[in-house]
Amino acid sequence: MSSFGRRTWDRKEYAELAKQGQQTYEQSLRSSLTDVQLQQLKDKYTDHHALMQGTMSGLNQNTLVTGVSSYKKGKQFGFYCELCNMTFKDNLQYIDHLNHKTHEVKFEAVFDEPLVNDTRDNDDLRTEEFESFYIETVKHFVNDHQPKEKRVHKPRGKRPKTTPSQDSSDISKMMGFGSFGGVKR
Repeated sequence: MSSFGRRTWDRKEYAELAKQGQQTYEQSLRSSLTDVQLQQLKDKYTDHHALMQGTMSGLNQNTLVTGVSSYKKGKQFGFYCELCNMTFKDNLQYIDHLNHKTHEVKFEAVFDEPLVNDTRDNDDLRTEEFESFYIETVKHFVNDHQPKEKRVHKPRGKRPKTTPSQDSSDISKMMGFGSFGGVKR
């Protein structure tokens, strides 16, 4: 029987190629960026407030673009996530992606640290710490929602009436507009 068309590859050779083979996107991203660029990328995705402000800046604006595919991989027109190499057509999808587990996993793979730093268990919270936090929260709420004192306006004193000088009235009469904008007599 002929061995033509049969699989005759070496499995060990292909196993070695798979181990050293292609770098994943995270590894290639990490190796292609300098430390400063990597830190800027990390700061961009850890400052949630600034990220949301940047996303919301283009709210209620429409831009017509021709030839845009609905395929999300790669940099296209729209909201681009550098970590995941994906583009989203509207900010709602982009924000949903930022809060999704896949984005968190990519962040942890690139930076070797969790995206969410506060992972403590609130069951282990001391009662003193809870009480102080509760009292502080109630104080802020009361300060924000208590009725404001109304300012009492003092009645203004009557101003003395000033009569225009005789010189200006003579000039006004001579020029013909002496009766403009005056008080009814």
